[in-house]
Amino acid sequence: MTEPDRPRNEAERDSTPIEIEFAPLLAQLGRIMTSSENIDEVYDRFTEAVTSVIPADRLSIVVVDSDAWQSKARYYAGIDVPLATLDAWRPLDGQVIETVVRSQQPQIVDESNVAAVLAQSPRLQDGIAAGLRTWMDVPVILEQTVVAVMRFMSRTPNAYDARDEELAVLIAAQIAGAVANAQSIESLLATQAELARSNEELEQFAYVASHDLQEPLRMVASYVGLLERRYRGRLDSDADDFIEFAVDGARRMQALLNGLLDLSRVGTRGRDLEPTESQAALSDALINLEQAIADAGAEVSHEPLPAVQGDRMQLTQLFQNLVSNAVKFNTSGKPRVAVTAIRSGSMWEFTVADNGIGIDPAHFDRIFQVFQRLHTRDVYEGTGIGLSVCRKIVERHGGTIQPESAKGQGTTFRFTLKAVEVVSVGS
Repeated sequence: MTEPDRPRNEAERDSTPIEIEFAPLLAQLGRIMTSSENIDEVYDRFTEAVTSVIPADRLSIVVVDSDAWQSKARYYAGIDVPLATLDAWRPLDGQVIETVVRSQQPQIVDESNVAAVLAQSPRLQDGIAAGLRTWMDVPVILEQTVVAVMRFMSRTPNAYDARDEELAVLIAAQIAGAVANAQSIESLLATQAELARSNEELEQFAYVASHDLQEPLRMVASYVGLLERRYRGRLDSDADDFIEFAVDGARRMQALLNGLLDLSRVGTRGRDLEPTESQAALSDALINLEQAIADAGAEVSHEPLPAVQGDRMQLTQLFQNLVSNAVKFNTSGKPRVAVTAIRSGSMWEFTVADNGIGIDPAHFDRIFQVFQRLHTRDVYEGTGIGLSVCRKIVERHGGTIQPESAKGQGTTFRFTLKAVEVVSVGS
């Protein structure tokens, strides 16, 4: 970074209001700060523009978290300073910019006060070792809070004066909103990345835990079943009850582990989405449910269903869970389930409607949560995982799912899947 000559005449500098003299620059900075979503690219262009009027051998943007009383260098251009690191949060106490943040006033450090500042902030020695002789720190203030500090640094002794300070304050006011917005976006992206990583770890943990627990549970279930077959009726009634409780507990634990495996595999074991016949997926589901449908005397009907962008195995699981629930949660004596689909823009909206017991709208959010059950196990069997799996499958396919129901009046689940676009020959 070079120090260009300042073109303006000294007398002109003293007579022209600074906000008028540099109005074109301030307008340019406003455009620069909103010119790109790449904040490093924005800061590069900002630095080029600003150092044309306030020369600096190094310019940095230090973001500030006043609530946590810490700061980190987010950007710099120019010469390197030993031990200076980017994106590392440090307490503000003892830093050169602490006074700037507390007072919300700019500060120039040069030959007149460097010894006093160095005694309070020993890390200034790093800049001195790099050959820097003058610092100008300017608070970037938004809504009465310091969100960042601009640092101009020069190898030239006493490089900055009151006029430079006044201009830097105007520049800081011009960019305050953009700097704060950029920091908010970066914090949000970092949170999203951490959440994605955490979710991935949780999915992997759920898969490993449930998968690794299967073998010891199978052994327990096997030996408890052996006890039941060999000794039922040969011991007292309490022993028979105890064995029955153990068998039932092992069976329910296996169902829960299988449900967790299904849930974790939606994100980790899914196939690529490709053109898939949803009617074929429904047919697969009905074959799997054939016995349950026959036992309940249920009637399942459907219209011709479209091709969608999907994972056939997961769509089979989706239909299977919804139809199974429709048959199970039904006291009509003749369960009826109807599956339909209508085009809605770039999506197909599917409905799975039944004449079952219905769902109180107050519980609509709850039914998609893992292990949330609206009925006790002695009334309706289940793990409380099936609808969680349904929502995860639909969301993985880029759609949404929601129920429509009233207690005692049946339930309709609506979900959307991406349509397969047909490309005509020659287009």
